[in-house]
Amino acid sequence: MSEIKKITVIGATGNLGAPVVKFLLADGFEVKIIVRNTRKAKNIFGDHPHLTLEEADLSNVPSLKKALSDTAYLYLNLATQTTDIRAPFCADREGVANILEAVDRSRIKQILVISGLGAFSESHLKGATTFVPNAIRMQGHQLIKASGIPYTLLHCSWFADSFVFYRRKGSYSVIGDAKNPIYFTNCYDFTRHLVNSIGNPDALNREFPIQGITGLPHPVAAKTFLNEFDEKSKVSVLPHGLLKILAFFNKDMKFVKHMSEYFSAYSEPYLAQKHDTYNLLGKPTLSLTEYAQKLKKEGIYDYLDQTS
Repeated sequence: MSEIKKITVIGATGNLGAPVVKFLLADGFEVKIIVRNTRKAKNIFGDHPHLTLEEADLSNVPSLKKALSDTAYLYLNLATQTTDIRAPFCADREGVANILEAVDRSRIKQILVISGLGAFSESHLKGATTFVPNAIRMQGHQLIKASGIPYTLLHCSWFADSFVFYRRKGSYSVIGDAKNPIYFTNCYDFTRHLVNSIGNPDALNREFPIQGITGLPHPVAAKTFLNEFDEKSKVSVLPHGLLKILAFFNKDMKFVKHMSEYFSAYSEPYLAQKHDTYNLLGKPTLSLTEYAQKLKKEGIYDYLDQTS
């Protein structure tokens, strides 16, 4: 476990960023979060003696320079949702370029990045289509690698947390293949992997696949989790035909359709053990049921039910 207890986070108010920050704080970290919307951040995290907020924007390098001026360890929890690889500004690419320009090279010691498993080169072996966000992420990764700053890339499988924040009106819809096993991870185990990466010489300039130990079909995993988290929730599988129709009439559904096509063609390879994730960063500790119990007991996602 890392002895370093101070970290800066960009993307802290995202669906996956928020629980990671909460788990870091519970672990005794001093966390500085760089956000665009301080009101949203305060709604999620409240007041915490070890949490500092800095306002900055990924498109504004001077604001980033100010916010990152004393940062030694930086965690990036960025996300891009687009079907256009030529989009003019993506957090995972242009945002990363601005971050690299803004960091103080005399102070920065390590950049840690969350990514998708599909952006880990070896995972393409069983993939049949290109997922545009992963292609953009990989372009950002190349910028980080070329910067000369020590880095650690954490390529994640699906998060069990998605069963919470993607529910709509008490229903969770499975997008993509419903039969192949997925090695679900969760934000608590991921935070342990992240902590064990910080300042770890064996994790520097390396990429790790982040996966759970047991693979389950998506609907089975969702039902297992939600039966414990909220037994009234229903799980359904969205037919591809319906997604095509919705995407035709609603441009916001085009990304969902793109994601569905990708995950329908993609069979997740089990890579974590082969690449020493467990040996170097620790083994997963919580089952789907145990994680659902933890989230419910600790109210990690209670802010989703609040109005800001």
